[in-house]
Amino acid sequence: MISRRSLIIAGIIGVAWVLLSVVTKRAGYDLVSCPSRLLLDLPCAGCGGTRAFLLLVKGHPVDAFIMNPNVYLVVPAFIAAAALSVYDYFNHSDRLNEYNRIINRFINRPFIYVPIILFELSIWGYNIWRYRHGML
Repeated sequence: MISRRSLIIAGIIGVAWVLLSVVTKRAGYDLVSCPSRLLLDLPCAGCGGTRAFLLLVKGHPVDAFIMNPNVYLVVPAFIAAAALSVYDYFNHSDRLNEYNRIINRFINRPFIYVPIILFELSIWGYNIWRYRHGML
């Protein structure tokens, strides 16, 4: 079970990391925020996620999808988790953990997780290809 404190800490770190990436990029610095690129010189399946999010916010949904299709999975999940966390906090409930258990039971089926793994591997391969061709 995920504790509220862990979720809050993870959320704060995630938001701080995104803000740091955006601020340093606007200041003209090239901060490589992907641990995979820093350690292995290979992009991960999430590379381009921040840029995809910024493109989505600026009203460029197709460009956001091309940058990283995961943006259409992560953004709704993040919004739902944030909303449920706020709801749980004010109502002293545990809805986020209940939904997490439901989602885990759903995902832990081969006909669900195999396509998800294949989808993520294809995004990872696409990111590696774009990185090798100077597009990422």
